[in-house]
Amino acid sequence: MKKLTYLTVFIAGILLGTLLSYFTLQKIIASRGGMGMHGFIDKAHTILNQPEVMDLLVCSKLAMSNDEKIDNMRLNLTLNEQLEPIDNGEMRALFVLIYVKGYAFGVADSIADKQAAFGQYRCSNRYPWLLKRGE
Repeated sequence: MKKLTYLTVFIAGILLGTLLSYFTLQKIIASRGGMGMHGFIDKAHTILNQPEVMDLLVCSKLAMSNDEKIDNMRLNLTLNEQLEPIDNGEMRALFVLIYVKGYAFGVADSIADKQAAFGQYRCSNRYPWLLKRGE
């Protein structure tokens, strides 16, 4: 009978500890803004469908793949301006930018002839500032 009591108390303690830690962690995550990503998928989908963002990122990756130096500062400033409307103060724009950059870079990496694609996207005409000259 003594073993059954110890086993019952042990299992009840594990269950109580699990529930307590779950609720505590949920409060910590919520207080740090981790649950503020509501609508992330919708925002990311909206940005993925904006050719001005996607084409710029694809052009930048194609240029880097062709061993060109790009103006990263101007690229990031341009992207920040375009993503500013979705910024809710909880770094949502940064997370969307990371996701979209990864997607666009994957698209650019999947292109076999990167030099031809750079021309087909008209990257030099559309983004003359993208390539650094003479550095």
